[in-house]
Parts: sequence; structure tokens; C-alpha cells
Amino acid sequence: MLAFLVSMLWTLFAYVAGVMGIISLGTYLLVAAWETIITFFPNNLKLKYNAEWALVTGASSGIGKAITQRLAEMKLNVVMVALDDKMFADTFSEMQATYPQVKFVKIGTNLGASAATYMPAIKDATKDLPIQLVFNNAGFIVPGLFAETDIEKLQANYECNATAAMNITHHFLRAMVATKRRGLFAFTSSAGQYFPGPTAALYASTKSFMTSFAISIAGEVKDCGIDVVVAHPSPVQSRFYEGTASILSSLRSAQKAGVAPVVIADGIIKCAGRLLVWDQGSLCAIFRLVLKTFDYAFFMEVTSRLAAVFNPDHKELAAKSKLRNPSRTQ
Repeated sequence: MLAFLVSMLWTLFAYVAGVMGIISLGTYLLVAAWETIITFFPNNLKLKYNAEWALVTGASSGIGKAITQRLAEMKLNVVMVALDDKMFADTFSEMQATYPQVKFVKIGTNLGASAATYMPAIKDATKDLPIQLVFNNAGFIVPGLFAETDIEKLQANYECNATAAMNITHHFLRAMVATKRRGLFAFTSSAGQYFPGPTAALYASTKSFMTSFAISIAGEVKDCGIDVVVAHPSPVQSRFYEGTASILSSLRSAQKAGVAPVVIADGIIKCAGRLLVWDQGSLCAIFRLVLKTFDYAFFMEVTSRLAAVFNPDHKELAAKSKLRNPSRTQ
């Protein structure tokens, strides 16, 4: 009798597990197939949303610059937001020279500062512009052990990666809803949002926020004719690694496998109004399949316990730590 009960329970478990596995993998492959299909079809955002103006943060280089170029090719006017430095000035001049038929507005500000610094500048420069396309792209990484890193750097990282996107979205979303204009909000998140990020705690956590925020508001604004898309790029060849790849071996490896920024820009634009979450590259696929194989809580329990043992970045940073090794300060 006991053997029969065990056999029945095992059969039931195998059946449930099999059904769950088929549904989980099947729905993932369905979305992956749709992602592949839509890349073959152009998506002119100027025509799709009857738009004149777009705003792009982090527009001076990398993905932001590539997005700006693609929008300009559609004859969309672009408000460019980035740090007010020489690179931004050069990129702005380049855009004006390359696309003389397009209007560009330059907002040099620090999205890593408080909202009281960057929001007045953005509001003032766009007060008479019907912004319908908003690309929250700006972001950076602060590598290192959390306790070892100055809190000012961490706060700036948090503001730029998470809070700035929320503030900018709130401002332009209210205007779009009030004027009944169709539009798009795009967010450049990361494949890193799927996993914890020891030795770069603010990056993984802020990108997780960005994804959760994007998919949360998507259901609120769909009936207003406003679309949301959030991209999870695998490594990208950009300024993202400047000053950081020499610190973490994981970033050095990622830098070698990066794709061109235009690949991400094209993907975001093609997904607009067609897909809410876009996973790009093999790293995303690996992360998703791992989390479909292991329970989330179980996997995080294991990784948190083993990070100090198997993570080479952790070992290297811990060895250099002045808090953990007081003798290093002498």
C-alpha cells in the first residue's frame, strides 16, 4: 500500500512538473520567436505615433547616441540630455551637421544629482515642445564592495539609474495623458537585472527597479495609447566600461563580448508598441533558462552563500579592502 501511494505521488509530481516545464519553456520560446519575427519589420516611430519630438537621456555616446541617430533618420526632432562635457558638445555638433533637416535641443545636466538640479533644466527646455517619445537610457555602474564605496557615489548611481527615469517619465507622462497624445516610453535596463550583483550592488538593483517600474506602468497607460518597452541588453561596446573594466574581471570579459550600440537602438525601436520586454543576446537567454530551471529563492540562497568563494571579483576586492584589512591603512 505504501509503495502504491509513493508511486502515485511520484507520478503526480512528475505530471505537474512536466506540465509546468512545458508551459514555462513554451511561453518563453513563444515570446523569443515573436522577438525574432519583429526584427524583420521596420518601425517608423514618427508615423506610428504621429510624433514630432523625442527625448533621449545619455545621448552623448553609446546606445543613447545610436538611438538619437535612428530617430533623426526618421526626421524626428530630438532633445538630447547628457552630462555637459566636451563629448556631449561634440556629439551635439555632429548630429546638427549630419542631420541638418532635424532640430536638436541640448540639455547638459547631471542626472546623478538631485531632481532639483536636472528636472528644472529639462522642464524649461521642453515646455513648448510636444514630447511623445521618451528614451530613459542614461545609466552607469559603480564597481566595488558596497561598504567600501563612498555613499555619495552610490547615491549618484541610484539617482541616475533609477530615480531620474521615474521623475522624467512622470513629468512627460502627465503631459501626454492630459493632452491625449499617443506616445512611447522606452527604458534601457540590463540582463544584469535578472541576477544579484555583488561587487556592483547598485547596478543590478537599480536595473531591477527600472524593469519592474516599466512593466508596472505599462498596464496603466495602454488604454491611453501610450506604449512602454524595456530592453535587457547583454554586453554592449560602449563607454560603460571606461574606468571600471580594469577593476572587475567580469566586466573585462563582458566588454570583449559586447555588441555595437546600434544593435540595441534598433531593437528598442523595432519593439516599440509590439513588445513590452525585450531580451537581447545570449546572456539574457542563459539567465532566463537558469531561473526556469531553479527556483528563484533557492538559487539566490545558493549564490549568496557561494559568492565569496567562487566570485573572483569579490576575492580581489576583499583582498584590497581597507575595512577588512586594517593593516593596509598603515
